[in-house]
Amino acid sequence: MATAITDEIILTALDKVMDPELNRSVVALGFIQEIEIADDYVHLDIQLTTPMCPFADKIVESIRQATLGINGVNECEVERICMKNA
Repeated sequence: MATAITDEIILTALDKVMDPELNRSVVALGFIQEIEIADDYVHLDIQLTTPMCPFADKIVESIRQATLGINGVNECEVERICMKNA
């Protein structure tokens, strides 16, 4: 019997993904805004510290690869969302 994919499992995997400039995990930095799980598909909304982050593509791909590394996840989409006005 396969283990259900949960937000907690995803966040644990993503806690190993580091922002190369700040040297902190994307989870600790609060980049992960929303997680949607549908069977073997995961959609993540992330918000980086700045829209012009020079490492944005690398961070997005690292998040995608870490999520795909979770047993039972076969498809992952990572979407960057704009910062909300304070």
